[in-house]
Amino acid sequence: MIDIYTHMLPKTASSKQQFVDAAKHLVSQGIKAVATTLHDKETNTSLAPYVKEANQTLEDNNIPLTIVEGTEVVADRTFAESYQRRGAMLASNEKYIVLTIPKQEEADCLKQLVYEIQLNKVVPIISEPERHPYFLEHKNALYKFVKKGAIVQLSSDSIIGKNGKHAKKAAMQFIEHNLAHVIASGASLDNYKQHSLRQAYDVITKEKGAETSQLLMQNAEAAFNGQGIQTLPPERIKKTKFLGIF
Repeated sequence: MIDIYTHMLPKTASSKQQFVDAAKHLVSQGIKAVATTLHDKETNTSLAPYVKEANQTLEDNNIPLTIVEGTEVVADRTFAESYQRRGAMLASNEKYIVLTIPKQEEADCLKQLVYEIQLNKVVPIISEPERHPYFLEHKNALYKFVKKGAIVQLSSDSIIGKNGKHAKKAAMQFIEHNLAHVIASGASLDNYKQHSLRQAYDVITKEKGAETSQLLMQNAEAAFNGQGIQTLPPERIKKTKFLGIF
């Protein structure tokens, strides 16, 4: 398995052993490669030196795990405005960019941002919409983004119910209606022992079938390798009638 969204880099020398322990745990869960970011890094700051050091640490400790630098931005209004001015500089040589949306933000600022990103021939990945108040209230807003070419990544914790029943319900609806394409953990060095990607695939296999689980798994590998993700025609989510009488 490949996890395309984690925060696994050691920030200090003292966290190196924690990184080694985390890497061993991920391997024990069946993970062979991860993409990693840091929440608190500046957009233009490369993690390449730290990723190189991390991979050397893995090699020195004979841990069969590969780490690459992911591309994640906080998709708020400030970033959206900045990207419109100098977007090509922010996403050069990237196939995908992960968009995390602050909970206080509605999706309006995303519309132009997604368009601008796609103009630069980069594919936007909307991260964890099943946890965002706006998409929980307006689930078909996600349909519009997917229809225009955005990719959706769900949290494995949502799939297993760890993020609450509303997040799980939304996540499974998004999968059922072809509005989700990749599952990832968002795991960090602080919570790696709760890594839930394997459990999430087990839940999807049980509830949505092995074919769906396999497609999501293949998409994670394709995204990791900078290849195209397989998508199915998105469907709108119909509102459930109360007791079937309205």
